[in-house]
Amino acid sequence: MSIAIIANPLAGRGRGQKVAQAVQQLLKEQNVDFEMVFTQYAGHAVELADQASDKHPVVAALGGDGTVREVLSAIWQKPSALGVIPGGTGNDYARGLGIPRETEAALKVLVEGTAAPLDVGLEHGDVFGQLACIGFPVDVIMHVNAHRDGLIKGSAAFLAGVAATLRNLRHYQVRITVDGKVLEKDVVGVFVMNMPYGGGGMKFAPDARYDGGEFHVVIVEKVSRWDLTITLPKIYSGRHLSNPAVSVVQGKEVSIEGQSLPIMLDGDIFPARPVQASIKPRAAQVVIPKAPA
Repeated sequence: MSIAIIANPLAGRGRGQKVAQAVQQLLKEQNVDFEMVFTQYAGHAVELADQASDKHPVVAALGGDGTVREVLSAIWQKPSALGVIPGGTGNDYARGLGIPRETEAALKVLVEGTAAPLDVGLEHGDVFGQLACIGFPVDVIMHVNAHRDGLIKGSAAFLAGVAATLRNLRHYQVRITVDGKVLEKDVVGVFVMNMPYGGGGMKFAPDARYDGGEFHVVIVEKVSRWDLTITLPKIYSGRHLSNPAVSVVQGKEVSIEGQSLPIMLDGDIFPARPVQASIKPRAAQVVIPKAPA
């Protein structure tokens, strides 16, 4: 089996480059047939993955969740399976798929793991595999992206973004439609989840699965800065769902209308527009750890 690795050297504020070097060394030592190519600009992973899928049965993304999303968008309708080597800031694809974030362990999954079905989300034709969201979480990611050159990295960068965003917490009147059911809400954020995690390990939708066949739509209604501050630490364990301002609705088709807001798909920011998301169950293949014997 040959493996193509699409590596983003800038992911994780330079972590991607270090992980790529380690991966090359480890795979050579194991005599694995692989090809590694490096991205040079935003969107380049899509082009590289598209080309690689014609030659390799596994096309792996080495980088952050945005890099994984680009590779997935190129190969989800092709025979190649998606591989994930965590090398970014959040690495929530890896969390949601049960892939270790330590490089050597993640490579063991890539080489020895098994292909499994993966649901694919489409938002106005743009692919996502982890989450689509609006509101507060998008403000957090925009803050993280604006401070990429700082000293704070990893999950701590997300926490710093949360702290900065809380100072200017906003809320929005929206109409959320899930499989025809209409909800009028005043929200600080809405998450359309295909996996449990976002924001570097925050367990927004504890029961969401990559192969569950439907989205888990997490709605956070208008809350005070203090209430949100108290609730946020609970997200890491999923206990935030006990807050009456937080609710979850499941469905295959989701629209969010009202104030036009920027959208985040798997860590990438897209221009403001109404959300129109649909799920394609089991549309792609992804390499995950083998189940224990």
